[in-house]
Amino acid sequence: MRRLHGQDFTYWFMHRAFGWSVVLQLVWTFPRAVSRSDLDAVNAALGAGPLNRRVTRASVMTARPRWGHAPAVPDVICDTRPIANDGVEAWAAEELDTVPLDPEHGATYRLRAVPTEDGGCVVSLTALHLVTDGKGLVTAAADALAGRATPDTLGIDPGPSPRTVVADTGDAVAGVVSAGTGIATAAGALIRTAVTGRSRRALPVTGAEPSRRRRPRTPIRDRSPRAQTTWAIVSVPAAEFAAVAQRHGGTVNTLFIALITGALRSASPTGPGEHLKVGIPVDQRGIDDDRANATAGVSVLVPGSLRAGDDLGSLRQDCKHAYSALTAGERAMIVHLQPALRLLPLSVVVAAVTSGDGMPDVMTSNIGSYPGDVATLAGMQATGMAFRGDAIGVDPGGPHRFGDGLQAWLLQAGDTVTISVAAFDESAFADGAALRSGLAAELDRWGVLHRIW
Repeated sequence: MRRLHGQDFTYWFMHRAFGWSVVLQLVWTFPRAVSRSDLDAVNAALGAGPLNRRVTRASVMTARPRWGHAPAVPDVICDTRPIANDGVEAWAAEELDTVPLDPEHGATYRLRAVPTEDGGCVVSLTALHLVTDGKGLVTAAADALAGRATPDTLGIDPGPSPRTVVADTGDAVAGVVSAGTGIATAAGALIRTAVTGRSRRALPVTGAEPSRRRRPRTPIRDRSPRAQTTWAIVSVPAAEFAAVAQRHGGTVNTLFIALITGALRSASPTGPGEHLKVGIPVDQRGIDDDRANATAGVSVLVPGSLRAGDDLGSLRQDCKHAYSALTAGERAMIVHLQPALRLLPLSVVVAAVTSGDGMPDVMTSNIGSYPGDVATLAGMQATGMAFRGDAIGVDPGGPHRFGDGLQAWLLQAGDTVTISVAAFDESAFADGAALRSGLAAELDRWGVLHRIW
């Protein structure tokens, strides 16, 4: 009997505490129409696979919810009214913002297509982050596009029964034990920090200790009163992107980080010596690993002195340090306390996780490099493919927001790198035009040839 695990609880918590659905999206643009039969074939493959899962709450308090394969396959949505050729991003954003996904009672993914006025087609695949992480979504899509059979390993949850009650009781007891272990681990980390006088968080910094500064920020609800996400998508030849990174002593990842932090810094300048905190998801999915979410996260501080065209060697070393610390088992304290948080009332957990100023200024997620067939449907090569994500249901009248500053995702499909950027800080980027202009300017400063969607 499979249950929610690890990072799954981040998205389950958001669903329960705030009513948010964190949704991931893949978007393809094709030069010609895609037939309904081809879309139905892709959808059938997706319906048999790991995206089509459902959550069942446990019958015993504090036991983890159970995973089960959904009994039905969602319908494909095929719009008939063409959209403008320059309306691709707006259409995709509307789909991402309104898709009716539900982990307990509805579909957990949706495939949708729309024609364009020039005879082309746009295809969107959305899925709940609770059900899959970025790599899982792209892998499921690649398999479905190629017609590969990847049936989900889960059976349909049997629902309440003596067997599930016994299993739920056992999981509840095990959860208490895990909570005690996590508390002990966190306490040990606190003691070691007090003795050694240094933080054990994976948060490396270049330079002397006094320069480790982050400016106190106005609450995000004040900087983002409308709670509206602003989008920009840019494509770059993969060889060009790698060559620019190499010329500056960096990697694709470090150039990616430098670009996004540079765009934010230009729109919302910080003081001399101030740093931007960057969160970096790290894939931890192994072979035959069908967990919904199999990622961990590290953080680095990008110094205020880093400017476009600078050497990326120091940032590269900081990232390597952070990855090494993660491999060595150094994790943020909240990770160790997660089993204990599951035992507390929801209001207490909300207060705990929303206190302080730990939200990164920037999140950069490299989804990975995939062969060209991930952007090929029924033998037709896409002219573009992008990955991104957002939270649905954020109340502008409420105190909480999803994200802060910029979040960005990089995906290489064949010989093209595409970066999707979401801006959450309305004081820095008032609209999509401002974000696209700022991103293009930063790419120009680094000398990267690009195409803004």
